[in-house]
Amino acid sequence: MSDTSPVLSLPYILPSQAQKHVTHNEALRLLDALVQPAVLDRDRTAPPAAPAEGARHLVAADATGPWAGHAGELAVWDAEAALWRFLAPRPGWQTFVLAEGAGLVFTSAAGWQVLGRLVPEFASLGIATAADETNRLAVASPATLLTHDGAGHQLKINKALAGDTASLLFQTGWSGRAEMGLAGEDDFIVKVSPDGETFRTALRVERASGRVALPQGLSVAGSVTGTAVQASPADGTAGRLMAVGAFGLGGMAPLIGNSAVTDGSIVPGFYGYDSTQGSSGGPSGVRSGILLHQRRATGSEVQLFLVEGTSGAGAVAGILFSRARSGGAWSGWFAGGIVQSASNGNGRYIRHQDGTQTCWQTVGTSASADVSVTFPAAFSTTTGLVTTLGVTSAAATAISPRLTSRTATGATLSACSGTNERVAAQVDLISMGRWY
Repeated sequence: MSDTSPVLSLPYILPSQAQKHVTHNEALRLLDALVQPAVLDRDRTAPPAAPAEGARHLVAADATGPWAGHAGELAVWDAEAALWRFLAPRPGWQTFVLAEGAGLVFTSAAGWQVLGRLVPEFASLGIATAADETNRLAVASPATLLTHDGAGHQLKINKALAGDTASLLFQTGWSGRAEMGLAGEDDFIVKVSPDGETFRTALRVERASGRVALPQGLSVAGSVTGTAVQASPADGTAGRLMAVGAFGLGGMAPLIGNSAVTDGSIVPGFYGYDSTQGSSGGPSGVRSGILLHQRRATGSEVQLFLVEGTSGAGAVAGILFSRARSGGAWSGWFAGGIVQSASNGNGRYIRHQDGTQTCWQTVGTSASADVSVTFPAAFSTTTGLVTTLGVTSAAATAISPRLTSRTATGATLSACSGTNERVAAQVDLISMGRWY
């Protein structure tokens, strides 16, 4: 038979033992130290200078002096013997550290551990509902709260391989309706289903670039705002979304300042032009209109100007000017092309954008009096107006056409013979001048 108990190693009182009280008192001393154990602290590497009777400590690692070699043991002060007694813990022993307000338990693998940190493992756990082999944690509750312990809280859903799934599945009547997460790949996706069988990907975020794709398209009921959208109708920041009205598309054209700058600072687009509001660089005599500015390459730019209002000679509402720049200054403004070409009972005329007008007509003269002729289209002035005459007749060399008077709308003429008498003849007139 052993002399000590198998668990706490308490000494037995043996038969025929003298001074049995010694053995009995030793057992009581051990029980006094181990029953309802509480230690003062567990971070000392050396004993206190004046310990109280029965003072208990957990010896810290690297202890020195009388505690050397007793790390992790309970040190109990025996005032009567004036020495420290040491009790080596066994797995499962518990104590309470008064300095920390924490309970400890001794484990064979890791020594003393805080009881609150030793979380038991459960094969499954059901809270107000049954767990199963797949849903090993099941909770039936109006809500579930996961709150912070410190600065924040993270919910982590981990998978083993890229082809596995780590996602949140939302159901109706145990049938899937929406899923978000890493579903069979490492791109983040959001997908929805009408029946739990067929799922359509609504959103995908590429893991490598962070770019967002919307495979089913996008429907926005409200306005799209922020730095991804133009800050103003003339905002040409690369990559931004154009809004209605941008550069005059679908709305008012933004007002341009100096249209003649040559550093490529004008963003291509439509602009409003109004010299009374600070616009400059347009065609001479133009007050307002619409400017189209476009750029083919660095240093290569073109402009088209549709006149709306004028403030002087040289322009009229509705005509088109153009100019270009290629590595240098702007060319002059050019008004080319035909504005109008038509004919009537008086003849035919052509009007050009630069203001030139040409009229053609044939008139029959009289032998008794001058004939009045109306031009096919009126000229704006007689200044610079030129009319040439020609006779169509077998005796043309003996007949001279004469222009006796002329206005902006017509002329008076006759044809005379060699003896200076009026004759009837066919006279062709070509008149050139300005229509504005």
